[in-house]
Amino acid sequence: MNNSDHLTAGLADDEGSLNLTTLDRTRQLARIFASLTIFLAFLVLIGWIFGIETLKRVASGFVSMKVNTALCFIFTSTALLLGHLTQPRPWKKACSQTLLALITIICGATLVEYLTNQSFGIDQFFVKEYIPSPTNWLPGRMGGMTAIVFILYASALMYLSRGRRGAKIAQALVIIGLFLTLLTIIGYLFGAQIFIGLFSFSRLALHTLVGFILLGLAILCAHPGEGLVAAVLADNPGGLVARRIIAPATLAPIPFSWIVYEGFNHGFYDVGFACSLIVLAGVVVVGIIAAGSIVELNRIEKERRRLSDARFQSDVRERGALEASRMKSEFVANVSHEIRTPMNGILGMANLLLGSELAPEQHEQVETIRQSGDALLTLVNELLDFSKIEAGKVLLEEKPFLLAACVDEVLILLAPIAQRSKVNLISFISTETPAYFRGDSTRLRQVLINLVGNAVKFTDEGEVCLEVKSTRQGGVHYQLEFLISDTGIGISPGALAQLFRPFQQVDTSATRRHGGTGLGLAISKRLVELMGGEISVSSILSFGSTFRVSLPLRACSPPPDADTLDEPKLPAKSRFILVAKGGKYPALLKHQIEAWNGEVQTVIDPMAIFEMQDTAFTAVLMDRNSATLTLAAQMKFDPAWTKIPRILFDFDEPLPEEKAPLFHNRLTKPFKRTALQSLLLDLTGTPKTARRITTPIGQVPLAQKIPLRILLAEDNHINQKVGLALLKRLGYQADIAVNGLEAFDAVVRQPYDLVLLDIQMPEMDGVEAAQSMHKKLKEKCPYLVAVTANVFAGAREEYLSKGFNDYLGKPLLPDNLRQMILRAAASLSPPPTS
Repeated sequence: MNNSDHLTAGLADDEGSLNLTTLDRTRQLARIFASLTIFLAFLVLIGWIFGIETLKRVASGFVSMKVNTALCFIFTSTALLLGHLTQPRPWKKACSQTLLALITIICGATLVEYLTNQSFGIDQFFVKEYIPSPTNWLPGRMGGMTAIVFILYASALMYLSRGRRGAKIAQALVIIGLFLTLLTIIGYLFGAQIFIGLFSFSRLALHTLVGFILLGLAILCAHPGEGLVAAVLADNPGGLVARRIIAPATLAPIPFSWIVYEGFNHGFYDVGFACSLIVLAGVVVVGIIAAGSIVELNRIEKERRRLSDARFQSDVRERGALEASRMKSEFVANVSHEIRTPMNGILGMANLLLGSELAPEQHEQVETIRQSGDALLTLVNELLDFSKIEAGKVLLEEKPFLLAACVDEVLILLAPIAQRSKVNLISFISTETPAYFRGDSTRLRQVLINLVGNAVKFTDEGEVCLEVKSTRQGGVHYQLEFLISDTGIGISPGALAQLFRPFQQVDTSATRRHGGTGLGLAISKRLVELMGGEISVSSILSFGSTFRVSLPLRACSPPPDADTLDEPKLPAKSRFILVAKGGKYPALLKHQIEAWNGEVQTVIDPMAIFEMQDTAFTAVLMDRNSATLTLAAQMKFDPAWTKIPRILFDFDEPLPEEKAPLFHNRLTKPFKRTALQSLLLDLTGTPKTARRITTPIGQVPLAQKIPLRILLAEDNHINQKVGLALLKRLGYQADIAVNGLEAFDAVVRQPYDLVLLDIQMPEMDGVEAAQSMHKKLKEKCPYLVAVTANVFAGAREEYLSKGFNDYLGKPLLPDNLRQMILRAAASLSPPPTS
């Protein structure tokens, strides 16, 4: 630790605490005292140079300060300023140490001269031109007591930079020096020659005493955060009492005793009376100091009790708030659990009905039920998330994730909503952005789904764009910026202030039409801040909004099991015409194709194509409208354009039979990046080496490919029906157990491959049943899955630690159930033999 670090270091527990203001003010005093010492010494030097007796000796009859004493004051104060009161640099430290060594040599040699009654020429070197005779060297010699105090101060400065222990030793040396100075002052006042000088012929000058007091205080104030000085300055009872006692106890007896002594010298009273006055003065001074200390301690004790009571009340309120928060969290979790149980039946049955043969009107009605169930489930999730964030129970993961996959999942999830609204939804990741990052992809995806979902919800026509940009901060550290822009209704300036507040909504007719809890943006803001980022918004009413999410993330290498095949590039001569209206959508689409090495020419007016002289294009990409349908018809019969493939981008709208032959292919918007990439690769004949996306299994029931004996343990009758129906759709005939004890007996009686255990069941809950099965069957235990409406953060990890092999949250969804069975099959398959 360097010297400046000591200045702001924390104090020991037994020394109280000092605030930074006290430290700074005390160090400023040290600078002032050191500067005054140098000023005093320079006045003495001027007096010697110009023969001004007043500057040399203060008044007639007083001892003059010697030149070498004045120089030592300058050297010591300069060493203090350079080595301890300014920014420590190597050359400053070197100068400080050199000056201290020079002081020690001068003063040490002076003491040796006194002890041996010899002269080494030190005094003559400094003052020879002012001495009447070369043999008369005594007038220039530094006093013996002066040399001792300088050695003490120089040693103190050497120890001062050696940590806490060194600072305490330094303060002890300075206090000894100040004590010797005080003895000299008492010697002057009372004529005690033994206190005035160490040797009978060596006396200290009056301004030398002043210099020692200033220099000693400067050294003590240089490191106020250590030792005795810290204890005196501490903002505690000991420090307050010490500050009240030290000065009066040290200084008050001296002037009073001197007055009594002078009265005795002038014959006003005898020795007995003088001694009585001195004793009486001591009693009075001690009494006043004691009384003042008692009053101060009583005041401190009252303040301490007041603060203690206030702290107690604060603790009571805090405990009450924590208990209320805990109860609220438990209430929200219980309500969430209770709502999810019937929601499992509603959504499960709706999904089953949608997979059956229904009349168009029935299909629309069931779809409405499913959408309403999804909306209700979203509200429950938002309330539960907000409760967890408020209680500080949200834990962020630090795992590698593929950024492109995270962004694609957001668009895939929201594509049906955008398709129904006929809103162009597109994403683009800048080419300089790394592929993999470390962070919580689940929470990032939740934020993006909320922001992009809101943008789609409040955009009746136009586009919603998600752009990802990155700025390298150094090494693997990046600042990612997610821009979610739309052409929706926009937000008024007055509504922006309350946009991220919980349970607040922008008060427009569109908001009321779409509804919501008003928690989505508040949750997103909290999550972004937990991840160390910022979220902001800019908007123009009736023209759209742009949300900006800035996150610090660390790039990383792909995980060992990741497919690291490079994304394929289009051939160098791949050229495309993009026919689309203006806006960000065609621009981002153009940037994406160019990132794959293609060349894109954007055209707003479809008929402008026929004015082109160059027709060497790979394909023409068209957004569907009446003009592009007319364009396609004319191109088919134009010899220059008829052989160039025409690709139609639309929202899966019915296409008249006579129009279908006009296009070589159709791509339903909003399309996945991988779908567009695959189409362009087909057009150019480029081999597809990109990582594959898992595709749904075909019409063959899953049970035929993965035969399993399944037991479903569920006490709720409706959830039993939903579970059995979802399994039946996959081709499985499962057995039912109505509680954990019945499930345990069934597994013991006959072997099962897969057991779905509800967590909250009578007789024996799911956790007890799983642990009993492991204890009874050991390695023959089936694949156990925890099925629960408890979807708190870390639920999967908690249930896996209690003996389960997998976890499913309610409501059960067909895709989640299918993926779980695939994981179970992979776990149950015997390892390949070598």
